[in-house]
Amino acid sequence: MHATVRQQLAVLLELADRMQAQAASSDWDGVGRLREQFQRCAEALFAGQVSHDEALALGDVIRRVSEINNEIIALCREARDAHRNDLDKLNQCRHAISSYSSHTD
Repeated sequence: MHATVRQQLAVLLELADRMQAQAASSDWDGVGRLREQFQRCAEALFAGQVSHDEALALGDVIRRVSEINNEIIALCREARDAHRNDLDKLNQCRHAISSYSSHTD
């Protein structure tokens, strides 16, 4: 396998791991920045020719990146649900205050 393809595969996997770590710490801006880097690296990798041997390694990396991506999606959903719950609580408080204010006037 050529070093450039091997290096690109390693970078893709490293970026996916870093995105997962950022997502686990709720740094969604960091995830977004890394996602842009990941996209550029993936586009560069797929723009070139890949030998049969390299394709096998590429398949392994794609499977691992897919697993990591699913974990990131799960973390995104958890964060979204937590924010939704927070917003629901705020709306309930706002309605309660509004109701209280209208009865005290």
